[in-house]
Amino acid sequence: MRVAELLELPVLHGSRVVAGARGLDARIRWVHVVDLPDPLPWIDRGMLMLSTGIAWPRRDEELAELVRRLAEHGVAALGLAVPHYFSRFPDAMRVAADEVGLPLIEIPWEIPFVRITETVHQAILREQWQELERAEQLHRELMRAAARTRSLDRLVRTLGELLGRSITVEEPDGTLLAYYQRGPYEDAARQATIESGRAPDWLQEGLAARGYLPPQGTQPYRVPSIPELGLRERVVCPIWLHGELVGLVWIIEGDEPLSGLDLRAAEHAALVFALLFAQQRELAQLEARLGYAFLTTLLEGRFSGSPQELERARALGYDPARGYRVAVIALGEPPLTVESFQRREQVALRVRRTLRQLGSAPLVATLHDQVIALVERDEHLAALWHELAPCGLTAVAGRAYAGPEGVRRSYSEARTLLEYVDRPGLYRYEDLVLERVLAGDSEARQAFVALWLGPLEQARHGDRLIETLLGWVRARFSVNAVAEQLAVHPNTVRYRLEQAGALLGRDLTDPDTQFELQLLVRLLAPEARAGAALTTADGSGQPTGTAGAQQRVPH
Repeated sequence: MRVAELLELPVLHGSRVVAGARGLDARIRWVHVVDLPDPLPWIDRGMLMLSTGIAWPRRDEELAELVRRLAEHGVAALGLAVPHYFSRFPDAMRVAADEVGLPLIEIPWEIPFVRITETVHQAILREQWQELERAEQLHRELMRAAARTRSLDRLVRTLGELLGRSITVEEPDGTLLAYYQRGPYEDAARQATIESGRAPDWLQEGLAARGYLPPQGTQPYRVPSIPELGLRERVVCPIWLHGELVGLVWIIEGDEPLSGLDLRAAEHAALVFALLFAQQRELAQLEARLGYAFLTTLLEGRFSGSPQELERARALGYDPARGYRVAVIALGEPPLTVESFQRREQVALRVRRTLRQLGSAPLVATLHDQVIALVERDEHLAALWHELAPCGLTAVAGRAYAGPEGVRRSYSEARTLLEYVDRPGLYRYEDLVLERVLAGDSEARQAFVALWLGPLEQARHGDRLIETLLGWVRARFSVNAVAEQLAVHPNTVRYRLEQAGALLGRDLTDPDTQFELQLLVRLLAPEARAGAALTTADGSGQPTGTAGAQQRVPH
């Protein structure tokens, strides 16, 4: 108990602190009665020393020195029975006690020391018993939560509620895995971590520069308040698995430090989290092997479409009727070393986890220095790149197609893009078509024509839309001129152009768009078609008609 709490015990009624009040928060571990001329060999840190003063010196300088020596040895408080051998604490002892912060307590002579020691020891033992009971409760609740759920979020919430503290669990690189927030955000660092899904670089760098990251051992350690980083006091519990640091538990301390019991509970929770990580790793490895084998089957054209394979595909989350992009993340170095192999596997693990969080099938494979993934929606591709962008990687993605053949075609498109990109970033097939056309890529010419005319050909009265669009371009973007050529009202031309722009998702008045349209007309010209095999296919590879030229473009 604290010295201040000692004075609240009924057995010490009438006692009073006469000096050293700034030490009232000191903890009392035991009580001992010492009435010897040299008490120092008989005392220990955290002790409440009781004395009648019978053996104390009588000179002021010796009494003051006694107080200083007791404080140096860690005595929590000094109690003197008065009035008898001393009517009160001498002034010299009081002055010295105020200097060193050692509480001096005057105890009425009629209170037996044996009653004080018995009462205080019972209170301390009772508190220790309560700590043991709370430790058992914490252990029981954590184990019950671990048995009920495999969710890290649920376990973190359980620990946060037991400790009454806000908590985050992060990967060693700062990626947020789970958190429990108790009330408003405690500081700017925590808010930035939760809102962005990872600890900001400036926070990671600031903690590393001060020696708090990475952890140097397995035991919990404290991080003090760092105002320049927007950081309040924290306790960090490393999560180790087979000698590898796999995560960090961050517990906000705030104004009230965690007790030793709380620290043991947090350390135990880190062990539970490590066991959960081990289980999740095994499941992820099994899922990765199944997904790798299935995706490889698709990419290599070995998917037969049999009922058994279709059932397996649906079990893994793949639906042949949906359109998928194939994304290829290139690391830029073959996995010839342990470090590069581990880096490739870490990127693959991050891709799987991100797709899983997005509710998409984590179908991922690895090949040489590449991580290959099926991505169903464009927003998923953007979210995936948001996760990978800080890694300095290059990612390319083919167009979205349905069916196993569509997966192979998208993969082929993605691989083609790798020949044209030489810097980190995300590149979609349709984003680089124009550059490749200008570079003389004949396959890109086919894709460019398909991108412009394919959506119009599939629309109702698409031949009219194509005829109007191409005529408008050839007429130098004059509505009246093309209306005269087609023998229609100018408003009809405007209506058709609005429809075409909506179907293409492009602003036809934009100078860049008009440049591409002029290039499209040049590619459709007879001399251009004679030099390259162009097609306006919509993805099947078969030629289709273009009303603007009033003839089929040769395959």
